[in-house]
Amino acid sequence: MLAAPRSSHVLGALVAAFLTLAVALAGPAAARSPGRGHGRGHAGTVLYVAPGGSDAAACSKAAPCQTIGHAVSVARRGATVIVRAGTYAEQVTIATRLRLVGQGRPTIDATGQLNGIVLRGRAASGALVRGFVVEHADQEGILATQTSHVTISGNVVQSNDLGAAASRPTGECAPQGEVPGDCGEGLHLMSVTHAAVTRNLVTQNSGGILLTDELGPTAHNLIVRNRVVENPFDCGITIAGHNDRAVQNGVRKPKVAGIYANLISRNVSNDNGLRGEGAGILLAGAGPGTGVYDNVVKHNVANGNNLAGITLHSHAPGDDLNGNRIVGNRVRNDALGGDPDAGVRDTTGILIFSAVTELKRVVVRGNVIRDVHFGIWTQHAPAIPLGANRFTNVAVPLHQQ
Repeated sequence: MLAAPRSSHVLGALVAAFLTLAVALAGPAAARSPGRGHGRGHAGTVLYVAPGGSDAAACSKAAPCQTIGHAVSVARRGATVIVRAGTYAEQVTIATRLRLVGQGRPTIDATGQLNGIVLRGRAASGALVRGFVVEHADQEGILATQTSHVTISGNVVQSNDLGAAASRPTGECAPQGEVPGDCGEGLHLMSVTHAAVTRNLVTQNSGGILLTDELGPTAHNLIVRNRVVENPFDCGITIAGHNDRAVQNGVRKPKVAGIYANLISRNVSNDNGLRGEGAGILLAGAGPGTGVYDNVVKHNVANGNNLAGITLHSHAPGDDLNGNRIVGNRVRNDALGGDPDAGVRDTTGILIFSAVTELKRVVVRGNVIRDVHFGIWTQHAPAIPLGANRFTNVAVPLHQQ
């Protein structure tokens, strides 16, 4: 969650994120590319996993493997791994293109592991993860990093980020000076392009879905039709610029870093951050040189969050939060804790705040805002016509300064 100095997404974010990547890449059960390791890979075939199986078996329908990690490790590029109902106590790392499909909603219990599922590297481009419950990881339930065209769909990601409560938090869960760690949220895209994150339930993690750019751009992703609810400490959906090389001397460097051209649409993001500070949907930069621009936040629902339903924060000179479009969303009863960064104490539907720089080309229109004191609150943002949005039971529909 990027909105307030208490969160590692505001200060010290790069340190925490690089630690995340280092430990994730050290995780077990990485999928091997064709021609490496096992000579018994199954190119283009279907492999099966079941709790009563054996990793000495053929991973066939009649003789399934016992662990997901083993099946993934012997699956060649293009294979499908079908996991039958049951509970699997492991971390699964996918480093080649394959389809990992849960049958009957199997559970990956990542207790004591850094993550539940990791999709990593260029070779994982095109991979799919569908139909799992992923829970109890110390950090992210599902982490995708430095890859593209992956699909994460129809999963339940719950009760992860447990490392934050450890007596001595490590990795990205560890505090950075006065800034507490937050473990990367339930589902995290780190330097990922052209991914589809759809129809997942993300709940009871520190925060919900996180997009960051520590190791390269995060762009052209679809975050669509997810239900992100009751993540108690941070935001429901966070689009957080961490890489200070995304904008150099006012010039965007889209091949280097930045979070841009993502579509955040038709998600439900309710009741997040109520024990900390969290918006329904947040776009923010962590400091000078960061870039979160030209994204579309469209047709989402955001109700009952601790910060505004949709929040944009520009904290420093030299960041780029321009060109974002907030269109056709429905927000109600948000900013229950106000917004400490903007100095707003009242409930607010949509909040656009820049501490220093005048924002450009930010569009806010067609939104339906209900049951708050401020409908839309802006500072250093383009003028918004009063009739561009609809307000019901709102004391101050539009506050611009």
